[in-house]
Amino acid sequence: MPSVAPLRLGLLALASLAAGLAFALPADRIEAPSLTGVWRWTDPGQCREVYEYRPDGLGFILSGEERTEMRYAMGPLDAATGFHTLQVTVLKDHGGMDCTGSRQNDSGREIKMYLKFKPEGDQHIVCVTPSLDACFGPLGRSPSSR
Repeated sequence: MPSVAPLRLGLLALASLAAGLAFALPADRIEAPSLTGVWRWTDPGQCREVYEYRPDGLGFILSGEERTEMRYAMGPLDAATGFHTLQVTVLKDHGGMDCTGSRQNDSGREIKMYLKFKPEGDQHIVCVTPSLDACFGPLGRSPSSR
C-alpha cells in the first residue's frame, strides 16, 4: 500500500493482535463503512502514512517521502472472515523513500489488501491476508473527512 510501503511484510506490524478483536463488526452489519476520506497512521519508527480515498474510486497515498496515485475498489464484508477486500492499482508512483526505506517504483502494481473496521467505522487495520497475522494500523479517519 503506499508506495504501498506497509504491504511489505518486513514492516507490517500490529502492536497487539488482541487489539484486533476490537475491530470485529457485529454479525448483522454487512454493509461496508465508508472508506471515503482521509485516513492516517504513524508506524513504530514515526514514519507517517496518509491515505486519501475519493468518492470516484481514485486516491492518493503519502508514505514517508513517497507520493502515490491509485485507483481502488472495496468489496463487501466477508461474513466468514470479518474482512473487506480492497483492490488497489498504483497509477503513478512519484518517487521518494517510503516508510519501509524503499525507493521502488510501484507504478502499475496491483495489490489486494484486507480491511477490518472498528464497529464505529472510524478506524481500520490493513492486512496482507484475511487474518490478523500480518497487519498494520490502526488507521484513523481524519475528523475533517467524516
